[in-house]
Amino acid sequence: MKTEIVEVITKILEGIGTNTPLEDVNKKLLKSKEYDEQTLSIAFSLIYDKILLTGKNKLRVKEKSIRILTEEEKYILGTDNYNYIMHLYNLRLLNSESLESMLEQVIMFPENRITRKEINWIVLISIVDFDNEIPSGSRYLLYSSDSVN
Repeated sequence: MKTEIVEVITKILEGIGTNTPLEDVNKKLLKSKEYDEQTLSIAFSLIYDKILLTGKNKLRVKEKSIRILTEEEKYILGTDNYNYIMHLYNLRLLNSESLESMLEQVIMFPENRITRKEINWIVLISIVDFDNEIPSGSRYLLYSSDSVN
């Protein structure tokens, strides 16, 4: 999978946040030619699967508590990465649990060496959570009867 999927998911969630129809979001992303159809398809599929797994209402419910980063954590992340992570958190792409997991992983990186691409990989891994029940027909799995073009 490509880390661009996280960027596409972010743009889709921004569109949802502004009540833009998904068809319009898809057309806009295709027209920009930044992303191919396969990447867009995977991003929409991951969002749909996540909604099925967590329930439609849980995505819109605000968390009761919020994780505040320490100055040391902000320093390790850097200003741009901190702002990007907070943007993903505000879009509900990250929750408190996945944010905490991400911070644990980021601390293992050499100081000021983490890039947006690495953050996107960590976010993508948190989205594709195999600990949960995987819905049938999901893009997570291929069956022996499935064909790949």
